[in-house]
Amino acid sequence: MPQSPSTGKARTILGVVALGLTVVLGAGGAFGAGVATAGLSAEALADTVAVEPEVTVESAPAREVPAVELAALRIPTCSISPLLESPALGEFSGVVIDPVTNEVLLDRGMDTLLAPASVHKVLTGVAALATLGPDTTFPTSTLSTDDPEVLVLRAGGDLTLSATPQGSESVYVGAAKLADLAEQTIAALEASLPEDEDVTIRELVVDASLWDAEDNWRDAWASSARTNGYISRITPLQIDGDRFNPSAVMGQRSGDPMGRAASAFVTALRQAGNSARYVTITYEGTPEGSAPVASVSSRPVSELVAYMVKESDNTLAEMLGRQISLTLGFDGSGDSIDEALQTSLSTLGIPNEGLYFDDASGLSGLTRVTPDFVASVLAEVYRSEGEIGLLAEGLPVAGVDGSLDDRFTGDNAVAQGRVLAKTGSIQGTRSLAGWVTAEDDTDLVFAFFATGEVSDDARTALETVVTGVYSCGANLADF
Repeated sequence: MPQSPSTGKARTILGVVALGLTVVLGAGGAFGAGVATAGLSAEALADTVAVEPEVTVESAPAREVPAVELAALRIPTCSISPLLESPALGEFSGVVIDPVTNEVLLDRGMDTLLAPASVHKVLTGVAALATLGPDTTFPTSTLSTDDPEVLVLRAGGDLTLSATPQGSESVYVGAAKLADLAEQTIAALEASLPEDEDVTIRELVVDASLWDAEDNWRDAWASSARTNGYISRITPLQIDGDRFNPSAVMGQRSGDPMGRAASAFVTALRQAGNSARYVTITYEGTPEGSAPVASVSSRPVSELVAYMVKESDNTLAEMLGRQISLTLGFDGSGDSIDEALQTSLSTLGIPNEGLYFDDASGLSGLTRVTPDFVASVLAEVYRSEGEIGLLAEGLPVAGVDGSLDDRFTGDNAVAQGRVLAKTGSIQGTRSLAGWVTAEDDTDLVFAFFATGEVSDDARTALETVVTGVYSCGANLADF
């Protein structure tokens, strides 16, 4: 076993002590002999020289030997500073953390408050897993009323609910289907009627009171985000994230998500056996005395979070933000998102002074976080063996899938498959945060932001910085 530093130090000290005593004794013997030889016979002199004084040296107490070898002192020499000087990065802010020790290996304005863009979804995902739980699902249900011709459709805030026919899928694979809800509803109502009677539903009451359906858009979001396919209005009821084309990730959205969903359900009821030719749609709360008829549920939160992070789905992020708000006892409004996320993330014990969450997706340029906060949350995810650790399953892999499937090319291709990170892009911000398994197999967490007058060229510049971290690994220097 290698000698421990403490044991080696004790042995060295003892050696010096013993050597010093020998020298002193030798000198003392010679000096004494020189002084005492006068008047002594040869025999007496011989007896005197032959006597060796007794010297007692107490041993130092034994020191415990470490059970494992001590790591060599880290002397970082690998600098990526030249990469940070790229004009494409605008104003660069970032941090690199060792997720095992929490040691900061690189600090470039890590306490700067800035808009994170879609890197914000990492924080929303962690809050959703921690507050809602990975197995939670969101139901959409029907209820009967005292009037057999009036049916209630109660929204449960599942914005992935799909109007696709059986055998086909929307972008949300495995989502609950309106057709299934309609078929279950008609079958249940038929079972309560005489054999010669048909189910006749003439009025559909849509209960979308889970949160205020009029509070569905943040002022900081550009209206073009709907036509460009970035996000829908955040209403408690909608189908396929309100995409006109359910299979298009960036499909254009409408201005009336609830109207489209309600109409689609009326069609599904007719196809399932509703005999009424016309159905009136009203929007109000569930009447007293209503009884459950049928229900379908979303995929679990863990899968919703994974898709949200992988594909950077803004609608899903906002849906989860509203659900977090409701679970924590807030009202599910857009304005409650800040307090809801702050409350949820505070359980991690990470300082959050100055943070503000204007939304849950990062589409708003008013949100403010620091690189240090983002990286610290990611370090918690990296270390976690619990629920928030599931977020890692959704992080895009460089050059492989999600929003990084076509990234890290050219000279940066050496890091493909070694980087798991969330991307971000809004006006004035390009961001990238996650972790990298470096060339020396060291895992490092990073949160990098290019802000100011930046374009999509900043994406490649950020990837180059991450590749630099990949090349340096544990030898990364903060200069």
